[in-house]
Amino acid sequence: MDINALSRIGGVQPQIQTKTYTPDEVSKSFSAYLSDALNQVNQAQVESANLADQFAMGQVQDVHQVMIAGQKASVMLQMTMQVRNKVIESYQEIMRMPL
Repeated sequence: MDINALSRIGGVQPQIQTKTYTPDEVSKSFSAYLSDALNQVNQAQVESANLADQFAMGQVQDVHQVMIAGQKASVMLQMTMQVRNKVIESYQEIMRMPL
């Protein structure tokens, strides 16, 4: 093997391209993520309420379907509230930091 061949192999640097995001892009992305998550929670709540109404009117016979939808909506709402609480707690902790 030629020594020049080895130096050519060793001299190859991989081209790694990383995209840097501006704070504005990051905040828009995070905002879109939160908006989508809240819309999903809202949709689960609406679906649960609709199924409960349909069950009360006798249009839905499967009580399991109604209970599962209700529990799913409840768990999603509880998780959303816990995430909100952690975000507020983190914000308060940051605000207490000395400069």
